[in-house]
Amino acid sequence: MTQTQCRMQNAECRMQKFILYSAFCILHSALFFVSPCFAQWPPHGEIPYERRTDAFRRLLFELRFQPLSSFPKLRENPSESLFIMLGDPACLGEPQFFPEGLHGFVEDGGAVLIATDMWTDPAASKNLSELAGVTVAGETLVVRRPELAPDLVYSNSEYCPFVEPVETSNLLGAVAALIRVDSGKPDLFRRYPYPDKQRLQVATNTPSYLEISPSGLPRGIQPLARLPKICQVERSLPALRLRSGDALVDENGRLFAVGGTIGKGRVLVLADHSIFINRMILPHDNGNMEFAANCLHWLRGGAASPMESLRALNSPNALQQLAGQRNKVLFWDNDEPCTNFEVPLKSAPVPPTFASEPAIVAAIDKAITRLEGNDAFNRALLDWIDELPGGRERFIGTTVYLLTLAAMLFLGYHFLWRTRHRPELAIPLLSKALREHEPKASLLDQRRRALLRSGNVWELGHRLARECFESAGVALTNTSPPRVVKAQGNRWQRWRVNRRVARLWRLARGDKPTSLSPAALQHRLREIEELKTGLANGTIKLNAEFRMQNES
Repeated sequence: MTQTQCRMQNAECRMQKFILYSAFCILHSALFFVSPCFAQWPPHGEIPYERRTDAFRRLLFELRFQPLSSFPKLRENPSESLFIMLGDPACLGEPQFFPEGLHGFVEDGGAVLIATDMWTDPAASKNLSELAGVTVAGETLVVRRPELAPDLVYSNSEYCPFVEPVETSNLLGAVAALIRVDSGKPDLFRRYPYPDKQRLQVATNTPSYLEISPSGLPRGIQPLARLPKICQVERSLPALRLRSGDALVDENGRLFAVGGTIGKGRVLVLADHSIFINRMILPHDNGNMEFAANCLHWLRGGAASPMESLRALNSPNALQQLAGQRNKVLFWDNDEPCTNFEVPLKSAPVPPTFASEPAIVAAIDKAITRLEGNDAFNRALLDWIDELPGGRERFIGTTVYLLTLAAMLFLGYHFLWRTRHRPELAIPLLSKALREHEPKASLLDQRRRALLRSGNVWELGHRLARECFESAGVALTNTSPPRVVKAQGNRWQRWRVNRRVARLWRLARGDKPTSLSPAALQHRLREIEELKTGLANGTIKLNAEFRMQNES
């Protein structure tokens, strides 16, 4: 082999190595950058962070939801409970979870959020159809030729089409509907507190679609969103992409979301749960986070329209009416409950875009100002009057008749009923007033009770001491007390008798009240009884001066 041939062979080997290395680099880059939606590959072992729902659970924590751990606790108080199911719908087919079905739970005041792109088995389909009138097809929808419609897909991926909200036919009809009765249809794509800005762009990830049951949507459930018209089932795509001139699959677009009010509760069904995973909810170039906050706010029971907000502001519990009353959540994520909402995030925490009360009020004022400028309320009212039986003429005649009747009733009440004779209710009757002022006891008894309440019974002791000496024939004219000339016992006992007689004399002769407690009065009463007994039986005798005064 010549030197030239060796060089050529080495060059060919280097070229082959370069081609293999370039192909490997291109394949690696394509696998990493071709699509931002990684939830379409099945997990191996632990679920990757991009496919988990940490951000959604953190949103539940920031909105002050309390986690529930079981279905019995969910059914204890439906008016304060919310059931969220993401991913595997197997729990919908278990009869022990909802013995009476989801429909009964919602009618009693509960709220339900079901988001899945998986096929529902017959048992789960029956439960879902009875609740919302739809079933999940389980087939993946993709966008044909995403490069031809970059505004309809997220990050140029055919597996991530944007959701298109189902708008009301005309503004005047919506205003009239709001004036007559609440439709129960939530506006989940509005940017709060900026309702006049561009609506939210909600990106899906390998979504499926909803199929309406043969019986149709139940009363209160309405279509909320559809997928773009150019979406079609992935398995029906040929190996080569179709040309842009091919016919569309569905002229209205596949149904993606339905929701509304059933009884006292609220229902929301989505054909994709991946819109709530971390990879789709954390980026700031879509509206998935705000959409999730709007869904939770509406399911909680909060105001979902300007008219509802106005009525809530006029109620006594305005804050609860605006924010909603359901604060307990059973979060069922891929066939297992999640009871911990306080989870850390790897990136910076995304603050929920749930509007505060001043922002809601400002948005409501701005929306009402715009409607008033367009004279929407007056036109809606006139259209509503025209739709009544008899039209405007009958309405005006009925109104004049009712106003005349009301004026006659008012005049009769003001000039006839209010001028009639009636007793003054603010002044009590004389007999009742006299009974209230009658004494409850005699004057002496009242005086005695007053002395006992004051704690000084000198007056009673003074009167009893005087009666004691007067009954013994002793005049109370001398200032000095009488002396005892005879008493049984020794000198010490006679001295004690003199002391007692002197105390009783001072009590009987006193003209100024002094302090005498009820306990001291008891001692004086015993001394008075002993003195009376001694004077009566002759064991105690006073001096001659007092006896002479007694005889005189």
